[in-house]
Amino acid sequence: MPAFSQQEYRERSARLRQQMAKRGMDSLLVPIESNMNYLTGYEGFSDYVPQLTLVCQDEEDPWLILREQDVQCATATCYLPQSRVLSYPEKYIGSSERTPWQPIGKMIRERIKSNRIGIELTARLFGVKAYAALGDSLDLSNSIDADGMISELKAVKSSAELAYIEQAGKIADKAMQAGQLAIAVGARECDVAAAVNHALCTGTPEFPGGASRHPIVMPVGSPANAPHIRWTDGVYKMGCQTNFEIGAFRHRYCCAVSRTVFLGEPSARSRHVHQACLDGFLAAFETIRPGAKCGDVEQAFRRVFCPRGVRKESRIGYSIGIDWVDGGPSFQEGGETILQPNMTFHLIIGIWERDDGYIFSETVRVTENGAKSLSSLPRSILVNY
Repeated sequence: MPAFSQQEYRERSARLRQQMAKRGMDSLLVPIESNMNYLTGYEGFSDYVPQLTLVCQDEEDPWLILREQDVQCATATCYLPQSRVLSYPEKYIGSSERTPWQPIGKMIRERIKSNRIGIELTARLFGVKAYAALGDSLDLSNSIDADGMISELKAVKSSAELAYIEQAGKIADKAMQAGQLAIAVGARECDVAAAVNHALCTGTPEFPGGASRHPIVMPVGSPANAPHIRWTDGVYKMGCQTNFEIGAFRHRYCCAVSRTVFLGEPSARSRHVHQACLDGFLAAFETIRPGAKCGDVEQAFRRVFCPRGVRKESRIGYSIGIDWVDGGPSFQEGGETILQPNMTFHLIIGIWERDDGYIFSETVRVTENGAKSLSSLPRSILVNY
């Protein structure tokens, strides 16, 4: 069953076709699965094989082109009628002599009217070989780079999208609390991860948790300073910390939250880093409002944070939505994107240095009156004894 109404999907496609017209595109190839989901509702989690959505300027509904066995995923999740879902035979999978881009190219050629074709070039499997194989069936001499085009449309969320993200926020808070409660001397890291994942799946009594493409991040150490590693075979000892970065999902829409949990009394340095991160976070949070630029938010953070003597070189936030990072604007130096109501960002203050490790984040929504956090967790330092 599609996550949204047919009207909402068609409004998305209509806005996309307007952008296509401005850029001289008569058709658009969309092989990035999160963007396929945005346009059609398709949830195949199948971007390990060639697949795409074809958008034609003169047609209200797009086409889905999939591996044959994935057609049933489209039937179960997307709003399109079966007549708009095309497939290529299974014999093209796992073959060294054949490529699915051959039949995909033929199906595209039969449905487009010109070679003014836009293409998302950074899809997972859309490399040089794929482009060359597609070029055997299509005239790509006038193709147009369409990377980032749909991400711009996704940046401002509809009321229905916001509802899913806010629901995910309640699940994320619950999962963070489960993770903290599970940490104790002698506990296995895998069991702490299991507690978090159980909470992410079960959700709340009102709405269940959805599937994620991204396992939780939870480096453990003294300090925990690796940015994206998972749990290990280790057992908890007094004096370590855990940096949780957790994303909960509702129909692929993500709400993320991060906290550091200390097992035992934090050092004076750790308390200093926590306060620097929190104060910088609050300065950035209070700057988020319609009309402000992304760079303004980053500058507000730096003004408060940099004098504290803690190093942080990475950006402090990014647009969040389908499948977590949705390719939209970031809070970083020089960011020129102007904030609009109903944009959503993961405002994340992460410290991953040799001697310092800490993380603090919340997902925030831009409202007419400023920023709204989608987390209700306390912002004080978290310590288990």
